[in-house]
Amino acid sequence: MMIEQFLSTTTNNNSDDRTTIKMPEETMNFSNELFERVIMAVRCSLTPTSSNIERLCALKFLDDLKENHPLMSLTVGFELLKQQQTTTNANVPLLHHYGLHLIESIVKYKWTLLKSDEKSLIREQYFLLIKSSLLSQTFIDPVYIRNGLARCLVEMIKRDCFEKTNVALDELINMTQNLGQIQNSDRNFSQIELILLVFRFLNEELTIYAQTIQVHRRRQLFSQLQKRLNELLPCLIRLANELLCVEQHFERLAQTCLLTLNSFLVWADYQHFEQYELFLCELFLKYFQVQSVKLRHASFECLLILVNKRLARRQLQQQQQQRNKRIALLPSAALNCQQEKIFLDFFLGDKTLEMFFRLLLTPTDSIEQLKLIVTNDHLNCLKMLGQLLVKLANYLLQLFQQLATKSIDDDQFLTFVNERARSFIQFLLLLNQHPFHLLSLNSYQALNAFIIRQPSLLSNEQFCLKIVENLQQSLNRVQFSTSNENENEQEKEVYRKQFDHNQQCFVYVMFEYDSEEQFFWKFFSQYRTELQKLIKSFIGMFFAETTNVVIAQTNMFCLKSILQYLLAVLESLVQRTPTKNDSQISTYLIIEWEAFYLLIDHVLFIVRKELFSSSTSTIKTRENLEQLLMTSTMTEQFLRTVRFLLQFSPDFNEHIHGHVLNLLAVMFFISQHDSSLAIQIIQRLLSTFQLYQQQSMNADISSSNLNQCEILQTQASNAFLYLCKNFTEKMIEFFPQLFPFLCQLYKDDFQLTKSSTTITIDESSCATLKLLDATQTLLYHRMIRINSDEQSHLEAFYELVKPIYDVLLTSLNIETVSEFIEYFDLISTGTIPMNLIRIRRRNLMLALHCLCLLIRTSKQQQFQLNIILRSKIAICLRPILFDYIVKVTRFCNQLYDEQINPFYNLLKTFLTYSETEKQLYLGTYESNNMAKTSITSTTIPSSLPVSYVRFHQSTNSNVMIVDDQRLRDYLHRLFDICYQINGMFFAHDPDLYHLKLNDETYFLSSFLQKILFENLQTLPSFRLRIVLRHFCRTFVEHFCSTTNDKDLINDLFLSFLDSFLPYIQQRLTTMWSNLLTNTVEYQQGECSDEVIEECVCVLLTRDFADIIRYFVSKTNAMTSSIQTNSSSKKKSKMINGHHHHHSESMCEETNGISIENDPLDEWDEQTNSTTSQNKFLINGTQEKFDYSDLFMYMMKMARQNSPVALRLFTYVIKALFECLTFPDAYCINRFLPMILPLTKFSMDIIEKLTDSPSSSSSSSTFIDMKFLFQCLLKAVERHNENEGVNTNMISLIGHIYELWHEKYQMQLDLALQQTVPQLNFDILNSYKARLASTSYQTTNDHQRRTQIITERERRDTIKNLLNSLLLSPMSTLTTATTTKKKDGLNTSNVGLHQSTTITTTL
Repeated sequence: MMIEQFLSTTTNNNSDDRTTIKMPEETMNFSNELFERVIMAVRCSLTPTSSNIERLCALKFLDDLKENHPLMSLTVGFELLKQQQTTTNANVPLLHHYGLHLIESIVKYKWTLLKSDEKSLIREQYFLLIKSSLLSQTFIDPVYIRNGLARCLVEMIKRDCFEKTNVALDELINMTQNLGQIQNSDRNFSQIELILLVFRFLNEELTIYAQTIQVHRRRQLFSQLQKRLNELLPCLIRLANELLCVEQHFERLAQTCLLTLNSFLVWADYQHFEQYELFLCELFLKYFQVQSVKLRHASFECLLILVNKRLARRQLQQQQQQRNKRIALLPSAALNCQQEKIFLDFFLGDKTLEMFFRLLLTPTDSIEQLKLIVTNDHLNCLKMLGQLLVKLANYLLQLFQQLATKSIDDDQFLTFVNERARSFIQFLLLLNQHPFHLLSLNSYQALNAFIIRQPSLLSNEQFCLKIVENLQQSLNRVQFSTSNENENEQEKEVYRKQFDHNQQCFVYVMFEYDSEEQFFWKFFSQYRTELQKLIKSFIGMFFAETTNVVIAQTNMFCLKSILQYLLAVLESLVQRTPTKNDSQISTYLIIEWEAFYLLIDHVLFIVRKELFSSSTSTIKTRENLEQLLMTSTMTEQFLRTVRFLLQFSPDFNEHIHGHVLNLLAVMFFISQHDSSLAIQIIQRLLSTFQLYQQQSMNADISSSNLNQCEILQTQASNAFLYLCKNFTEKMIEFFPQLFPFLCQLYKDDFQLTKSSTTITIDESSCATLKLLDATQTLLYHRMIRINSDEQSHLEAFYELVKPIYDVLLTSLNIETVSEFIEYFDLISTGTIPMNLIRIRRRNLMLALHCLCLLIRTSKQQQFQLNIILRSKIAICLRPILFDYIVKVTRFCNQLYDEQINPFYNLLKTFLTYSETEKQLYLGTYESNNMAKTSITSTTIPSSLPVSYVRFHQSTNSNVMIVDDQRLRDYLHRLFDICYQINGMFFAHDPDLYHLKLNDETYFLSSFLQKILFENLQTLPSFRLRIVLRHFCRTFVEHFCSTTNDKDLINDLFLSFLDSFLPYIQQRLTTMWSNLLTNTVEYQQGECSDEVIEECVCVLLTRDFADIIRYFVSKTNAMTSSIQTNSSSKKKSKMINGHHHHHSESMCEETNGISIENDPLDEWDEQTNSTTSQNKFLINGTQEKFDYSDLFMYMMKMARQNSPVALRLFTYVIKALFECLTFPDAYCINRFLPMILPLTKFSMDIIEKLTDSPSSSSSSSTFIDMKFLFQCLLKAVERHNENEGVNTNMISLIGHIYELWHEKYQMQLDLALQQTVPQLNFDILNSYKARLASTSYQTTNDHQRRTQIITERERRDTIKNLLNSLLLSPMSTLTTATTTKKKDGLNTSNVGLHQSTTITTTL
C-alpha cells in the first residue's frame, strides 16, 4: 500500500473539533476510486501487519473524511454495509464494522448540523437497509454488527425526540405492528431481532444509563413511548408467545424478545400491563421449563420485575387506603380473592415449587456433572430465585396484613392462602442448605421476614427446631477438603454427608472466586454474620412483650425445646471430643465445634440479656418469663451441662478450649441456682490464664506453643471480662479476693522473662488489656458504690498504674534521641541480644496501650465519681505525661529530623509507610487483618476458621515477616499511640489547659513547643495526619477555660491557632497542587506511593476541616465537662471520636475494649453527618449557629482591633473558602453551614473597624474579597458533577454576592470576568438591577423589603450566569484521568464516593 494514496486525498482542513458551529461545505465527490481508497485505508488501519507509518496515514485520512465530509462519510458507510464476502473481497466484517462506525459517528456528533431533507434521506436509507435482503442471518450474526445497527437507530430516535414527529420511532413501531407470524423458516428473523434490540437498547438508555441523557430529552422520549405503549405491548407479548412454540429454532430471538419485554416492564406503569398480568405469569413460567438456560435466565428477569411491580402496587394502594378512609371503602379497594388465588398458585403452587426444586436446586447428584451445570446463567438464575423468594415473602406478609384488616367471607380462599404459606415456608427451609451460599442467605432472609411479622410461627415447635438445625449446619460451611480420607470408619460415616455437601459448595465457590481464601474474605464472613443476626432476631422474638398468657407459655415452651436440643448436642459434642493431644483428630470436629459454638453462644446471650440482666424493661415480665422457661428440668439440665464443661479440658486444640471457656462465661447466670459454680467458673478462667501465662515465660517454649498460649490467654481473659461487664454485681462480691490476684497476673505480664510472638499490641486480642479492662471495671464499680473510702480507692488505682510507671521509668531513663535509638536498637547493631530487644519494645508498647486504656476508662467513668476522687486520679496520672509521654513523643518526632537524629540515614528506610498503614490507606486493612475479620461472638471474636488457618500453615509456615517491616509497623504504632495518649490526657484532664508550672509559666506553652512546633516541619504527611487525627482534633475539641485567668488562656490558645492553622492550610494547598499537577500512570492492582499520598491528603483535609469546625462551633465534648452524672450517660462523642459500647451490646463487638486500629476515619459517621447538614446549609430558615466560647472571644477581640484575633479570623475565613476548591467534597459539606454566618461576622467587623476613629485606614480591607469569591467560582467548577453539592454552592454564591455587592461590586465583577468564560453581561446587569430594587424602603416608621429574591430565583439566576463555567470541559477532561486512579484506590473505604477527585491543574 502506498502512503501517497492517502496523503493525496487529505484536505487541508484537519480540525479535530466535533462541535463546529457551521457544517463544512462538501468538496469531495463520491467515486469508485475514493471508495477503494477508503476500503484500503480501513484494512490498513485494522490489519496488524501494517507498519506504524502506514497505519497513522490511514487513520489520518479516515479521520479527515469523518470530520470534514459528513455526507460523504454517510454514503461511504452505507456502501461499506453492502459489501459481500467473496474470494477477492476479504475481511468484509471489518468493512461492515467501520461502516457502522461512520454512520454512528455522524448521527451522534453531526446530526444537528444536517438539514431536514438530509436527515430524512439518512432515515430512509437506514430503514431500507433494515427491510432489504442484505439483512440476512449471515450479515447480522456477529454481535457487534447487530448491536451497532440497533444503536445507530437508537441515536436517531434520541435526536428526533424534539421534532413534531419522531419519524424513526413511529416507523419502528409501525414495523413492529406489521410483524407477521413466526415460522421455522421465517426470513424476517433478522429484521425482528433488530427491531427488538432497538427497543431494548432505547429502554436501557432511559433507565440503566439515564445519567447519560439530558433530563428533558429523557422525559420527552418517555412521553413518546408511553403514548404508543398500549400498541407495543400486545405485539411483544404475542411475539413472545409465538416464539415459545419454536424456541429450539429461534433461541436467540426468543431471548431477545423476553429481554426487550422486560426492559418495558422495568419502567412502564402497572396499569399498562395489568390486564396481561396473569397471562404473562403463565408465559414466563412456561419459558422457565424449557431446556435453554439462557431462556430461563431471561424469563426469570421478567418474573422478578413482575412480582416487584405487583408488590409496589399493593404497597401504594395500602398506603392510600391508610391515609384516606374513603378510598378504603370504595368497591375497587376490595380484595379480588380469585385473582389473588390464581397469582399465588402460579408462584407458590406445588407444581411451581417442584419445578424450581427440580431445575435449579437438585439438577444432579454427581459432582462432575454439577461442575458442567454451574455456569454464569445458572448462577444468575439462582441469584434471581433468591431475590424472588424475598419478594414473595414480603408479598405474602402484606397479603396477611391486608386480610387481618378486612372481613373475608371466602373461607376456601383463607384456607388456600394458609396452605401456600406453609408450603412456601417448607420450601424456604429446604433452601437453607442449598450449596450456593447467596441463595441460602436469601432463604434465611425470607424466613426472617416471616418470623418478625408473623410471630405465631414461634409456637410451632417443629418449625423452630428445624430452623435451629439448619442454622447449625449452615454455620458449618467452611471446610473444602479435597479428599474424604479419615482415620477410621466411624468418622467416615459421621462426616460423609458433611463432606459431600461441602464439595457441592466448593463447586459454586470456585466458579465465582479465585481461591478459598478470597471466598472467605469476600463473602463467607458476611454470610455468617447475617446468620448470627438472624439467630438474635429469631431468639429475641420469643421475649416480645405480650399480654396473652397462652402465647407467652407457648413461646417459652418452644424456646425450652430449643435450649434442650442445643444442650444435648453440646454434651454429645463434648463426649466425641478427646481431652488429650490426638493427632488423629479430624478437622471436621474442630469446624463443628466452631459452628455450634457460634449458634449456642448467641442463643444463650439473648436468654441471659432478657432474663438475667438489668436491661429488661419490667422486672415483673422478666420474672414471669423466667418461671415459664427455667423450670426445674431446664435448670437441672443447665447445671449438669456447666458441671460437665468444668470437667472438660481439651488441651490438644486452643480453639475448642477457648470455646469451652466462653460458654462457661455465657452460662454464668445459672450460678444463681448453685453459688459454688460461680467460684468454680471464675477459678477455671483465671487458673487457665495463669497456667498459660507461666508457660509463656518458659525460655525454651517453641513458637507454635507460644502462639497457643497467647490464644488461650486471650480467650480466658476475654471470657473473664465478659463476666465483669455483664455480671458485675455478682463479681463485686468477690472483689477483696479477686483484686490482688488480678493485679499480680497483670504485673506478671510485664516480666522480662515473658515471651511474645509480636512486639506490637493489637487491642482486639491482647490478653493483658482485657485483664486490665476487667480489673478496672470492678474497681470503678466499687468506687461508685462505696464513695467515701477515697484513699483505698486511690491506692487500688495506683496498683494499676504502677506497672506502667515502672516500665516507663526503665525504658525512658534517657535524655536524647540517640540514646532512645540505641536502647531499643532501632538500627539493629546486634550488640544487645535480640530477645531482650523484643521484650523492651513490647513492654514499652504494652505500657502505653495500658495507659491509654486507663485514661479512656477514667474519662468514661469520671462523672460518676465524686469530684475529689476524680481530681486525685487526674493528678496521679500527670507525672506520667510530664516525665515520659512528652519525652517519648519528642523522640518519635525527632526520628524524622535529619538535623537532630544522627542515625537518620540508617533509619530512614524504617520511617516510611508500614504495611499496616498502606493497607489502611488503600482500604484493604479490613480484609487482611485477621483480628477484625474473625467471626464475632457474644464474648470474644472467635478464632479463625480452621480452614483458613490450614491455608496459611500450608503456604506461609516457613515465611517469616521481614524485620524491617516489623520495625516500620512498630514505629508507626508507637507514633500513633503516643499522640492518642497526648490527646486523651487533655480530654480527661481539662485543667491541663490552664495549669501553671513552678516558674509560673503555663504548661501549655512548653508542651506545644515540645511535641508539636519543635519538629512540625520535618514530619512527613502520613505522620502529620496522625498528629491532626489523634491529638489536634481532640485538643481543640475539648478546650475549655473556666479559671480566673480565662482571658490569658484564651489568648494563649488563639496564639497557638494563629501559628498552627495557616501552616496546615499552606501545606494542604501544596499537597493538593502537587497531586493535581502530577498524574502517575500505573497498571491495575499496582500500588503507587502517589495513590497513598492522595489518600493521606484527603484524610488530612478532612481532619483539618474538623479542627476548624471544633474551633468555631460548640461540640458535645465541650459541654460534657460541665454536665451532670446523668447527662454523661447519654450518647456522645467519646475520646478521639470513638463511641465505646456498653456491656449489654457484646454480640457484635468486643467486651468494651475499643478497637483502636481505627480504619483511619469514621466514614459512616462522616457520611451521615454531612447528609443531615445539607438539609439546612444556607436556607433563610436555618437554625441559629451555636458558636464556641473561644470563637466568640476571638470575635470580641477582633472588634477591638486585636492583631492576633484579626489575623486568625482572616485565616479561618480564607481556609473556609479555599478548602472549597479542594477536590474532596467532604470539606464543602462541613464548611457550607459556617461560611455565610462567618461572612456576615466579617462584614460586621469591617463596619465596626471602619467606623472606629482609632482603626487604620486599611482595616476594612484585611480580607481579599476577590480571592474569596474566585474560590467559590472555582469550587463550583471543581464539583460540577456533584449535583447536591453544586446546588448548595450556587445558592451560596448568590447569598455572598448579595451580601458584598454594595461595597465590593467592582471586585466581584472582576472575579466573574476573570473566572467565567464568555460571561453573559446581560444576565449580570439584570441581576444587579434586581438587587438595587430590593433596597430597603421606609414607610410609616417601619421597614419592609420589596421584591424579595426567592431562593429558587437566586439559584436559577446564578446558574444561568455561570452556565459557561458549568459546561466547561473540566469535568469531562478529568473523568478519564481519575479513572486511572480508581484501580489503585479503594473508594468505598476512603470515602471518595463523596469526592470529586480530579487530576488536572487548578
